[in-house]
Amino acid sequence: MKKRNNFKQKPYLIGITGSFGAGKSFVGDILCKRGILVIDSDDIVRKTLSKKNPITKKIINEFGACVISANPGSYISKKALGNIVFKNTFKRKKLESIIHPEVVAQIKKYISTNKKKAIIAVLIPLLFEAKLENLFHEIWCVTCSQNVRLERLKRKGFLLEDIKARTKAQFSQKKKAILSDYVIDNSGSYSKAKKQIFDRLKLVVQSSRNSHPFDGK
Repeated sequence: MKKRNNFKQKPYLIGITGSFGAGKSFVGDILCKRGILVIDSDDIVRKTLSKKNPITKKIINEFGACVISANPGSYISKKALGNIVFKNTFKRKKLESIIHPEVVAQIKKYISTNKKKAIIAVLIPLLFEAKLENLFHEIWCVTCSQNVRLERLKRKGFLLEDIKARTKAQFSQKKKAILSDYVIDNSGSYSKAKKQIFDRLKLVVQSSRNSHPFDGK
């Protein structure tokens, strides 16, 4: 276990990270089905970009009206924005400087309003890149072999060029794993990944002495 902030208050906070397409949402779904509150930073970003607000105003001022979506229900086009920032490191960092503070503020708000929960898991792709490790009691890294990851993303409709650009914008999978407290290999079957998650979750429940009704099944 890495040395993080030594805070003992509940809820017990688990940060879940990993490379693009490794399966963070998959792990989040399993935890959610077992009664764990899961906060998805990608959902926070989607909601933030879906309507006019101070954040989207800053984005338009920085990147232009070309990022405004023509689709109902979405104010900023993530695709148009991605086409700009994943090809330019400076612009990507500028976008992160606009969005990250809002995402962190929303995560802290969710945690604050759910203090009675024994365990909360937070899915954050750029957890280490944004230097958020000290927000959590422990961090899990979801890993996946490159071939499996590429095939899964292609089935979702991502082009190889986009996959490479998004992967390059993050820390390497190896680095994320080294920096984490626990690694989940999501290269194989559902049952294998599920066992790894439950094995660690049982230890979390025991070590944190919380009252989450997890039975490991």
